[in-house]
Amino acid sequence: MHKTILYLVSEDWYFLSHRLSLALEAKKNGYFVHVACKDTGKLNEIKNYGFVCHKLMSNKRSTSLKNIIKEIINIRYIVKSINPSIFHLIAFRSILLGLFCVAFNKKINIIATITGLGSVFLSKNIKIQFLKFIITFFLMMSLKKNNIKLIVQNKDDYNFCLNTLKCNFKKVFLIRGSGVDINHFSFQPEPPHPPIVIAFVGRLIKDKGIEVLLDAFEYASKNNNIRLYLAGSIDHLNPSAITEDYLKNKLIQNKNIIWLGEVKDIKSLWKKSHIAVLPSRREGLPMSLLEAAASGKAIIATDVPGCREIAINNINAITVPLDNTIKLTEAIIYLSKNNEIRKRFGLKSREIVEKDMSENFIINKTISIYKNLYIKA
Repeated sequence: MHKTILYLVSEDWYFLSHRLSLALEAKKNGYFVHVACKDTGKLNEIKNYGFVCHKLMSNKRSTSLKNIIKEIINIRYIVKSINPSIFHLIAFRSILLGLFCVAFNKKINIIATITGLGSVFLSKNIKIQFLKFIITFFLMMSLKKNNIKLIVQNKDDYNFCLNTLKCNFKKVFLIRGSGVDINHFSFQPEPPHPPIVIAFVGRLIKDKGIEVLLDAFEYASKNNNIRLYLAGSIDHLNPSAITEDYLKNKLIQNKNIIWLGEVKDIKSLWKKSHIAVLPSRREGLPMSLLEAAASGKAIIATDVPGCREIAINNINAITVPLDNTIKLTEAIIYLSKNNEIRKRFGLKSREIVEKDMSENFIINKTISIYKNLYIKA
């Protein structure tokens, strides 16, 4: 009988950008791979790699009980039809829905990868805080089962699992990020001529700090020859999405802000950039900064979980307090004016990634967990 693994992820594009290499390695190791995700137009691309795909009818922006129940029924049907030996749940929403679907199934080995704690854990709203309490209690109960293992991407989430969720430390594995192909993202020297290019790569949502970044750049760009590239789309389904009108107004006000939309060749973007910036509110371990670091770029990021795993203050980065426009402005101006510091930070960035964040290193650690979990039928 085939060893079968089912990946549950939110959307097809996320699987392609963050989990494709892992799934290909699993396939190479004899696993029959299934992928369940929402089809945003890239599902056939996943199928072309030889994986069996299952379309999820999900709307992550919807919190209606009716839609959530529909999604749970959808996932439960997929799980029952496949009966995988390993069910790999990736990201917070998938973890909650996936665990609910297999609450009474003790035969399937479950791996839950926390890629960040999400907007629920960032909100100060009283109703959301109550929801956070319910979710935390549900996770505490679910994670006591012997057939569940956890993968976290940063030390903060590792401590959260041990201290808040009360997980046994033997069930929690710290694997720093999704990994980056350090051969593809090779070291790129800085462009020799100004303007100094600062690049933001990610979804254009408030939780990524896009509003703070645009405000900070507005101040920093006065009397400074700098340019800001925004590579990414507006995630309209995300609760913290910005509006197109807001973004267009910012682009009209400042001609040095360039919105590139979705960029397929991110490597070429880092080649023409001097600085990577990500003022996010919380991360698992951001792929954009991994790729920037592998490319040898100095970093500006918020001092928050996930970001501080790859952006180390005064080593390869300047880290700033959360939602602090003034400090972010100062960091942009400082790094844009100090060539030697940028170059030193860039060399350190590459060194940090090569140590234990390369794609091969991360994939091998994850495959070893699969091998230890698999139980022959």
